[in-house]
Amino acid sequence: MYKKDTIVANATPLIPSAVGIVRISGEEALSIGKKLFSLPEKITERKAYFGKILDREGNVIDEGLFLFFKAPKSFTGEDVVEIYPHGSVPVIKKIIQEAIALGARIAEPGEFTKRAFLNGKIDLTQAEAIADLIEAKTEKASKAAVNLLEGKLSEKVKKLRETVIDLISLIEAEINFPEDVEEIEPSVIKLNLEKVINQIENLMKTYKRGELIREGIKLAIVGKPNVGKSSLFNALVGYERAIVSEYRGTTRDFIEENLMINGIPVRLLDTAGIRDTEDKIEKIGIEKAIQKIKEADIVLFVFDASEGVSQEDIEIYELIKDKDPLIIGNKSDLVLDKNKKKYYFKDVILVSSKTLENFDLLEKRILQKLNLLEESDTDVYINLRHYESFKKAKEILEKIIKNIEFYIEQKEILMLELSEAEKYLEEITGEITTEDVLGNIFSRFCIGK
Repeated sequence: MYKKDTIVANATPLIPSAVGIVRISGEEALSIGKKLFSLPEKITERKAYFGKILDREGNVIDEGLFLFFKAPKSFTGEDVVEIYPHGSVPVIKKIIQEAIALGARIAEPGEFTKRAFLNGKIDLTQAEAIADLIEAKTEKASKAAVNLLEGKLSEKVKKLRETVIDLISLIEAEINFPEDVEEIEPSVIKLNLEKVINQIENLMKTYKRGELIREGIKLAIVGKPNVGKSSLFNALVGYERAIVSEYRGTTRDFIEENLMINGIPVRLLDTAGIRDTEDKIEKIGIEKAIQKIKEADIVLFVFDASEGVSQEDIEIYELIKDKDPLIIGNKSDLVLDKNKKKYYFKDVILVSSKTLENFDLLEKRILQKLNLLEESDTDVYINLRHYESFKKAKEILEKIIKNIEFYIEQKEILMLELSEAEKYLEEITGEITTEDVLGNIFSRFCIGK
């Protein structure tokens, strides 16, 4: 459990701005706030007061607004004071220093949200959603975070837990009152557990899509030298970011740039051309390229459509085929008769980095490959922590169904197994947590949130 001391931090970035916020939370918040602000003798909670912000000696630091939120009707569930000075960095720092001198301490990253969780104002999925919302790079990512913040995942987990708990209750009643309670049918247990497993699987399927929406797509462009990888890179980015040259081996290291495709962030990697070379520096670049290919969510394998597919192209493709790349025939503007041109690969997207021919099709196929083309009717996307807990719960429930005859004869063991599965569901919303888990989650936050 956290220490019930009083914490303070800036709730807005330390940059010059029109208005800043200093937040104080804890048992001494109001006492400290009254010493920092010129207030009437009696104040009303949730009412804004305009006045002077003072240091301990009564000197004016700034003018601004003062708000008090009385526990438990506050974000943290504790007494909270918010002071709104002008957004001067020295002014905000001075207010924080004065609050510390009056008995507060500087808040740790995410500590306000952590206290909200520990005081039962939000559950763990909602706490994570706040961090996701702050870090959201796109509208899609912010919408996904808002859905979590509104408790949509929590509600789904609650229903799953209720089904498992109902089964535990029926089994416990049967064990304790065998003469009064009818024996539960194996088919009833199987049917209920299959429903839970099906819903868990549907939620687990959202993990990869959610990661791509939150973190963005890692997309690597791969091929031999001089097939137009850098030209394709520049065309996708929209300006000449990579050096384009007729000389082989120009790109000796990977080049990275960010762009958007249909509202999804993309980290685009132009890798060194893969070939046998004695150049030590180029060799290092090729080794890095191979590593980046392994890390990529999707790979564009590029060959020169005007020249056709060479043995060197095929050898490079064999190296990366496990990534199931999109096959891109670049320089299509140089192909005289596209209908008669035959290529080694079956599914080729012909594009031109010069005329931008088929770039709309290329972007569509990238999203299609990652199941991001169509708008999903899924209202929540889980993260890795949720995924691992769901996976463990699912494995236990599948084991019960597989060995149902054994568990019907051993109801005490069945009840223990169901309780274990329910525990993993509890971990998702935070009914059961450890300090390590909390530390890992809240370390992502900025100070003041």
